[in-house]
Amino acid sequence: MSIVFHQVKEGEFRRLAETKTMTKILAQESSEIPNKFHLVGIDQVNGIGYAVRHGRTAELRVWRIDILVNQARDMGFQKIDVQLQ
Repeated sequence: MSIVFHQVKEGEFRRLAETKTMTKILAQESSEIPNKFHLVGIDQVNGIGYAVRHGRTAELRVWRIDILVNQARDMGFQKIDVQLQ
């Protein structure tokens, strides 16, 4: 199954996490900024991926890994996969 990706703002990402739409999240290392990561959520049932973008631009947001781990916990996830470049 191929996954279709959508870029969403952080508030929408959190809403999708709260409603359990996303069943998996991962931190994908940025190819442009070393040691910074993009936050991606996967809806495994419908084959949809969600990446967090900036509020005013279409560029993906980046964070340090420790910040993403804290966000994952805040959203109720107990596991986050990490993908390095």
